[in-house]
Amino acid sequence: MDYDVIIIGAGPAGLSAAGVLKDDKRVLVIDEYYHHGGRLLGQLYEESRGNWWNGMEIADELYGGLEGKVEFSLGTSVYNAEREGSLFTIYTDKGNFTARCLVAATGSKENSSPLPGWELPGVMTVGAAQVLTNFHRVAPGEAGVIIGINPLSMVIAMELGYADVEVKKICLPAANDINTATPKDALETLMGLSRSAPSKFLAFAGGVGRRLTLLHGPVLNFFPSGGVRTLGLPISIKERVVRINGTDQVESVTTIKTRADGSVIEGTEQEIVCDFVCISDGLSPVNEITSLFNLKHVYLESLGGYVPLHSEKMETEIEGLYVAGNITGIENAKVAMLQGEMAAHRILGDEAASEDTLRKINEERKNAKVKFHEDLDAGREKLQLYWLAK
Repeated sequence: MDYDVIIIGAGPAGLSAAGVLKDDKRVLVIDEYYHHGGRLLGQLYEESRGNWWNGMEIADELYGGLEGKVEFSLGTSVYNAEREGSLFTIYTDKGNFTARCLVAATGSKENSSPLPGWELPGVMTVGAAQVLTNFHRVAPGEAGVIIGINPLSMVIAMELGYADVEVKKICLPAANDINTATPKDALETLMGLSRSAPSKFLAFAGGVGRRLTLLHGPVLNFFPSGGVRTLGLPISIKERVVRINGTDQVESVTTIKTRADGSVIEGTEQEIVCDFVCISDGLSPVNEITSLFNLKHVYLESLGGYVPLHSEKMETEIEGLYVAGNITGIENAKVAMLQGEMAAHRILGDEAASEDTLRKINEERKNAKVKFHEDLDAGREKLQLYWLAK
């Protein structure tokens, strides 16, 4: 079946792109999940006092504006894609579709690193816990431990608290070749979140430590070995989970204390009783679709991994192929939505709208309270240098 535009991904970027195109182009939106919304599903947090971001409401609002104007194929897996002449052909388990333009808005995936006991029922990613709690309205358990200190785990831990699901501890994973996060890395994450943190300790660490990196050592040395409670959460940056315990399901985790430099303090193992565990090792772009076109990809740690080479206006090296959302680098849903709009404006050839949207993207990045990586802006700048030098 022929379309003007095929959008792969019904998350914030894909839905927003479809919203701009709906009156001018014949559009098909494909997603492997049975429900629209993507990463919006389950998102629920307070942006400012009394102002809440409800991802489900945003997703339904975007989807509602498309009904009757855009075709959807949800619960559909894409297994191949190719371009011949001026047409893109998308191969799915529900048939093949062609279009003159393609928007890859495939989002991101959660990373999780193995540790002893991670195969037990009750072990999941933080994103799974988020969707269970806020979308399906099913608690992942009564009391849990979160392994991994990063912006994603912190935000979702707060969301679990809104649902009265107890988080007993948030700490680091055991150090190995895969898990290299140190107490210093965790402290820098907390510094990045300090503007919204009620803790005076973190306000001091964030306000002063960011400017005076020499203070990182002293701050780490004085950080309580039992952790602190801030953002309503029990955070312990000098404690690592070394294994998950249980017979038929999660029953507890074993942790061990560390020094400020991350070295283990022998004899400090203890058990924390819990019935679920969330593993959080950040997000990385889902780029399998763009890889099928032999599109050049660039590895930038600050963007989450390999991202397709693209311009700041979501264009790629292949004419008619655009990208939007977390496939371009890990950022918040508002940026993803604007990127989707940008891709659509480029397809329509609307230069004025493109420039206005680029201004909005830059403004949103500037004002974002939480960045998934401290060096995000530098990563974006490097990516644009690659684009200009292509």
